[in-house]
Amino acid sequence: MSSFAAEPRFMALLAIVALPGCSEAVADQTSAEPRYKLTATARLDAASEARFLAAERDAVIVRVLVDQGNKVAAGQPLMELACADVRARAAAAIARAREAAADARLVAAGPRKEIIAAAAARVDESKSKLHDAADLLARAELLKTSGFVSARRLNQLANDRDSQAAALAKASAELAALANGARPDERVAAAAVAVATGADASAIDAETEKCILRAPIDGTVLRVLKHAGEFSGASMGTPVMVVANLENMIAKAEITDRDAWSVRQGMGADIWVDGSAQRWRGHVVTLSGQMGRKTARSLDPSDRFDRDTREAWIAFDGEPPPAVVGLRVYVGLRG
Repeated sequence: MSSFAAEPRFMALLAIVALPGCSEAVADQTSAEPRYKLTATARLDAASEARFLAAERDAVIVRVLVDQGNKVAAGQPLMELACADVRARAAAAIARAREAAADARLVAAGPRKEIIAAAAARVDESKSKLHDAADLLARAELLKTSGFVSARRLNQLANDRDSQAAALAKASAELAALANGARPDERVAAAAVAVATGADASAIDAETEKCILRAPIDGTVLRVLKHAGEFSGASMGTPVMVVANLENMIAKAEITDRDAWSVRQGMGADIWVDGSAQRWRGHVVTLSGQMGRKTARSLDPSDRFDRDTREAWIAFDGEPPPAVVGLRVYVGLRG
């Protein structure tokens, strides 16, 4: 009996001796876990806000020129809209502008030498015809007294002489106008027509530019929201594509009102994804000056917005997590 009684006492003694070591091991394990002043949920986002792009005119989408995940450069075409009517009007306006500009140059330069020479030849021809008509009339008047020319014939010859005199006056006026060149007011009028038609062409050409949706920034196509054959919905401001610059990622944390007062710029932070042991280091770079709705942008339209939060932007000190905009992460802030 004594041996059986001694065994429990011996085991109890061993347990007492072992307890300090066990306690130390547990403490070490606990101290190895990160200790944070506070934790919060956050979402990954681009440091510059994602751009929700809408078309500039109502039209059917003809082609989508990029896919989700493609990197794009600022100004790169992303989407093409149906614009046959606008392009036809633009072509006609450009043709009118070119014609008006050519006319203005001709007016400013004055007539060519060969045109002036042709006008001078018409004057000489008119002079010759007038001389012949006057000579015929003079001879007919001499024969009138002999009765060989009737009064009717004399009237015809006189009318012919007057017609030739009028033709000479007209040809002489045209030659003088060509020799003097365009009047100042004619030059101004021609230049004004050229400017007006050029402005019309530029306006319509600007309309054709709206037929192409272009990237406003260097970035990555996050989502293509509309496809070929669908209506652009420009008048309703409907987004057709989402583009963001993912070169600089941040975590946008929503700090509850209970902890909002204790957060400050420069605080160290750990960021992790639920279910992953990996931690990314960062620090608080921006703090909202007021409480309000969540501003960490997500592409999920059902995402809730909590009023009682203060937004904190956390920059990554090293390599950031995979650039997945809207990914929910957790943030632990170190005091």
